Amino acid sequence: MAFRVEDKLLNLVKVFSLVDEDHLSLKEGAKLLNYSYWHLTRLYKKYKTEGLNNLLKREREVKQRKLKSKDVKLLKEYYLKSGKPQISLLRYFLSLDYPSFPEVSKEWIRRILLREGVYSPGNRGKVFRRRFSAPFPGLLVQGDSSLKRWIPEDETYYHLIVFLDDCTRLCLAARIVKRDTIEEHFALLKGIVKKYGRFVALYYDNDEKYSYIRHGNSRFFEYKKEKADLQVVRALSELGISVINSRPYDPHGKGKIERCIETVILQLPVWFGREKVKTLEEANQVLKEYIKYYNTVQVHREIKMTPYEKFLELKEGSRFSRVEDEVDLDKIFSYREERKVDRDNTIRFGGEVYQLERKPFVYSYTGKKAEIRYLPNRAISIYIDGELMKYKKLLTVSKEAVKSGVKVHGKVAIL
Repeated sequence: MAFRVEDKLLNLVKVFSLVDEDHLSLKEGAKLLNYSYWHLTRLYKKYKTEGLNNLLKREREVKQRKLKSKDVKLLKEYYLKSGKPQISLLRYFLSLDYPSFPEVSKEWIRRILLREGVYSPGNRGKVFRRRFSAPFPGLLVQGDSSLKRWIPEDETYYHLIVFLDDCTRLCLAARIVKRDTIEEHFALLKGIVKKYGRFVALYYDNDEKYSYIRHGNSRFFEYKKEKADLQVVRALSELGISVINSRPYDPHGKGKIERCIETVILQLPVWFGREKVKTLEEANQVLKEYIKYYNTVQVHREIKMTPYEKFLELKEGSRFSRVEDEVDLDKIFSYREERKVDRDNTIRFGGEVYQLERKPFVYSYTGKKAEIRYLPNRAISIYIDGELMKYKKLLTVSKEAVKSGVKVHGKVAIL
């Protein structure tokens, strides 16, 4: 069956009537009318619900292109009151504080502020570099820190530590801390592994927590294997995660995390000023809300969508893997030291003496290597041959005094 298409509406009615009488399928009708199957299906559903009215008329959403004078005045005052934030932040805050404000694009807001003479555009020219990008989430995580006076009216410098997924630009973890210590990195990395799973590799600079920098120009340098104590690298290696160090003095090598921190530097102080942040605890609470905005609301200029949308799009190919239940993350993300058990089944560590408890059929652990796991201001854990040991802490006295059973304040020196 074939006929000339002279009137689109007439031919659509003919095809739909034949479809209703089961003389023709929608797929055959699409071939006759030279339509796609999905387009004809949509028209057929509209025909069944609305009839012939507006069958071929495409409904377009009419967006308001002009603002009233009172709205322009409100926009101008709000922009100045908020401390001249970025247009994307201004639009977001405006939707929170004034839900009834007309919905206009970021470019339209920028033009209005330019016309009012309150907006000063900077150098918007951007150098686009051809960068490596991981094809799937969890293949590569980038990390970095930035020292800055983050809290308004506070002259103290704090460190911002950020970890970012290379593929989706999803901010996995961030925290503002007093000192950029190993313990803070332990806590953030453990949180990432708990929430998202084990990833493949971490890309970091030559920070002393992640790399041992050789000083090859020194005349005292000896070409021997370094005995660097890289606790973070050791912890990640126990999970099968590799650490890759960027080239020294080459910020372009970790451009994604650098750009992320640059965005945070521009936007986060606006959030702090808006919420009247005064303490470090308040700052980290607002930082959580900001990271949620960064991941789910703000469209990334390079990937043309939000990081969370990109993460969901590639979720099936994600390289984040679940950590087994028997894996003790608290044990992994802690300091690790080794000590040799003395003949009296004691271990000396940190100026203290620890007496190991004997187990049935085990007389002595003399000469064995004990693995000590610890975090500052917490009780230590002692392992021998991978088994957690029970122990008693002795008073801080000499080893000879403990052996002789000397009494301290009327009691033997065993707690």
